[in-house]
Amino acid sequence: MAEGLYAPGHLGELTGIVPFELVDAVLVECGTVQQRLRNLPARVVVCLLVAAALFEGCGYREVRRKLTGALVGLHMT
Repeated sequence: MAEGLYAPGHLGELTGIVPFELVDAVLVECGTVQQRLRNLPARVVVCLLVAAALFEGCGYREVRRKLTGALVGLHMT
């Protein structure tokens, strides 16, 4: 599995505080692991909601921009 900036589910500084492995473990413990691949995986939804609580004055689009702003201009395959 990729590590660092290009790790699956990496959302900037947030994943340094709430690593995606922790999010995955909580999803398993709660019995809410997704059964199929979706456009917005459960891991990303959890991170988006945590970030929304941190940036409570922003809408979801602004929160997403804050989380992924450093990725603008990067070519990812």
